[in-house]
Amino acid sequence: MKTKEQSKHTILSSWLRENIANNTFSVGDKIPSENELANTFHFSRQTVRQAIGDLVAEGILAREQGSGTYVSIPPVKPVQDKTMRIGVITTYLDDYIFPSIIHGIEEVLTAEGYTMALGITHNKQADEENCLQKLIASGVDGLIVEGTKSALYNANEAFYTRLKEKNIPTVFINGYYHNYNGSYVVLDDRKAGEMITDILIDNGHKGIGGIFKSDDIQGLRRFEGMQLSIKKHKQPVIDEAYLWYTTEDFKYLINGGMDKMILERLEKTSGIVCYNDQVAVALINLFKRNDIRIPEDKSLVSFDNSFLAKEMVYNLTSVVYPSKKVGKKAAQLLLQCLNNPLYTEQVKLDPSVKIRGSVTNLNS
Repeated sequence: MKTKEQSKHTILSSWLRENIANNTFSVGDKIPSENELANTFHFSRQTVRQAIGDLVAEGILAREQGSGTYVSIPPVKPVQDKTMRIGVITTYLDDYIFPSIIHGIEEVLTAEGYTMALGITHNKQADEENCLQKLIASGVDGLIVEGTKSALYNANEAFYTRLKEKNIPTVFINGYYHNYNGSYVVLDDRKAGEMITDILIDNGHKGIGGIFKSDDIQGLRRFEGMQLSIKKHKQPVIDEAYLWYTTEDFKYLINGGMDKMILERLEKTSGIVCYNDQVAVALINLFKRNDIRIPEDKSLVSFDNSFLAKEMVYNLTSVVYPSKKVGKKAAQLLLQCLNNPLYTEQVKLDPSVKIRGSVTNLNS
């Protein structure tokens, strides 16, 4: 009986969506009453109420007490024929955390008969524009995108607007644009920043510094989390010990020419929060060049728990980035959006930390 009721509910929901999409019911129109729909379809009032309730929850319909139920959003344009292709755009592809993300996406999409079209931006807005142009022109049913310079103005906003107009859903991973109200799957970077800083402070570190990326929203959120921890524990704020870099500037930060400035800025610190494992490795090498020991002289923590963090490599205490889980969840969410173009969901995954040997305990 349960399966039968669910089938009836789906039939009525689909009928209502279709009639909103083709303007049979336009914005502001009153839809037939529960009694009328029950008599027309020979469904129970409970089934009708459930179908309408779901559309109300999605914002498609709005109930007005004593008056009826009305269409509250513009109609969805008819969905074009499926291509069974999904566009996947990431900043990088074949190293660090990205192979596992792609593997997770591919595992879910392949099981549903979809193929992937890949694009790489190298975190450059012009490259993202080029990827979007090619994918829109070639035809895709949906997109999974790691936004480019997501902390900055979305220079490709017009392309994402076109995708909405074409009913091509987009799911963002890792970061998202603040002016784009859509679906995303991210790690809770603010919580992660707080957790990893707590570890330093719990181990007796009072001077906390950090190196963060300024053009991706993950960098801002991780910094916010660090600040929350420092304030929570009533630790001193050392403004000069917070260093920021952009995608293009990272190579200048680590090539040796800025060692003196970085060492001076971090002089008052005993613990340092690094934007990711790559930054932590660069800082470890900088310290080695200047005879500073890890963790005896400086303690480091970072994010991503990549192969660089392993015991036999750099032995870093690092926030675990669930790369395959992010890929799978993003693909599953996109499939939901393909079934209902009006559906959106924002997913923040809870962080965890892998403790290794890059933090010394000062409490003793």
